Amino acid sequence: MKDWRPKLAAIDDPIADDYWSYETRDGTRRTSRVTIGRPAPLADNRDWYCPILFEHVTEGIHYSYGVGPVDALMNAMYFVRRRFYAFKEVRPRAKPTTGSRRRKASQRGESARSKTQK
Repeated sequence: MKDWRPKLAAIDDPIADDYWSYETRDGTRRTSRVTIGRPAPLADNRDWYCPILFEHVTEGIHYSYGVGPVDALMNAMYFVRRRFYAFKEVRPRAKPTTGSRRRKASQRGESARSKTQK
């Protein structure tokens, strides 16, 4: 039987990307990247999936499935929401830890943008 599940190496088309700081059940303070990808159809073109990468929670990319794109996205957000309530003191928009792959805007780029907006 052929494995029908998607096998993404990365989420190239994120619709939501953030860092959360939180406390785990054992009291460890942690910062994790949470990325939700755009829903896409499965190979059967009937059902849909939505990729989720939750650093320190999922092992690689996790997938939620649904009968349509909105259903797959709702299931992905339910997965993330359950983790939000399972952790203590969750702080969205946390600063990423050192070695993060998220690009920071350069000072030069921001000053150039502000001059063009004036």
